[in-house]
Amino acid sequence: MTNSHSCHNMDLLSACWMIRSLDQAVSTLSFDSHSNLVAGGWDGQIKKWNSEGDMLWVQNLPDRISEIIFYQEKVIVASGLHIVCLDSNSGDVEWQKPLEGSADSILVKGEQIFATSSVYDIEHNDFLESAIWAFDLLGRQIWVTKINERPWFILSHEEEVIIGLGRPISGWAEVSNDGEITNHSLFTDSPVMCGVKSSNGILFGHADGTITSFQEVHNKFSNSIESISATDGLVIVGLEGGNLVAYTDNENQIWAEQGSPITCQSIGFSIPNCTTHWSTRWSGVEGSLQVRNLSDGTIIAQSKISQARCLTSNESRVAIGSEDGNIHVWQNEMFARRLDSNSGGEDKQSNERKALKDRLRALRNK
Repeated sequence: MTNSHSCHNMDLLSACWMIRSLDQAVSTLSFDSHSNLVAGGWDGQIKKWNSEGDMLWVQNLPDRISEIIFYQEKVIVASGLHIVCLDSNSGDVEWQKPLEGSADSILVKGEQIFATSSVYDIEHNDFLESAIWAFDLLGRQIWVTKINERPWFILSHEEEVIIGLGRPISGWAEVSNDGEITNHSLFTDSPVMCGVKSSNGILFGHADGTITSFQEVHNKFSNSIESISATDGLVIVGLEGGNLVAYTDNENQIWAEQGSPITCQSIGFSIPNCTTHWSTRWSGVEGSLQVRNLSDGTIIAQSKISQARCLTSNESRVAIGSEDGNIHVWQNEMFARRLDSNSGGEDKQSNERKALKDRLRALRNK
């Protein structure tokens, strides 16, 4: 089933709860548990705004910010070749540690920081060596384990730390607290490209279009798996070439949409009558943003947007970071209100007052 019918013509960008910016292209975004937003840029700038949209601090780090996580009163980031720990309240750098190769992913489990790194060789057009690192919360290195495969993601699953592996071994590996790597095969030897937690445990997306779990082949597509989102028995897959597909745990396809290559996709907040799904595309010339009803794929709203680099969400907000440095944030109650007003659910004068207040909030401290 392909469903691209648009129910509303709401201008998504004008419906933002707030708009903020970095002085460079946005590379990653993350909400903490209090809906404070931290954004990192391609040249190492990192900013934090509180849940009301006020900027709290700005810091400049050595290189591109590839991941941001939170633990207690710390913000821990992967920045170029380094792992950096900042004070969450002030933005001050508490410690900074170099890795061998680019810092790719980070995870805190049991008060231990796990990090992955990889060395890319331009001549061979491939990753030559990777490593798993462990640090304590003071930045002291506990151990490092070298591997030949690149870990494409790292996740905490029950009592385990899981990594999905590329060539040559593929499959997945369990990382112990003392750095021992235990390799496991999956139901295809194709390299793992991405992974996500689901109601079936971990789902692994492979270069050959297969999606596997620990126990079985979960689904099979004709193109490589580039991204996976999952919730409550529903899986949404972004495929190489631009196809976006939603299916149930028993492989029944719910909806699908073909278009320009997908740059980001994520399950968003819920509004009355539906949970939203957000996706961005880039044609090479023009970007687009679409918001759907997750359950049937109906487009709720859509808009042109600058080339999107990253997308994050929590129960009440969705944020998108773009190549032009802008960060657009939507809030569920305001989004629902604007959607209702666009369909004639409120009187015109009330709409105009709310729209003015919303615009002022979006522009404040931009």
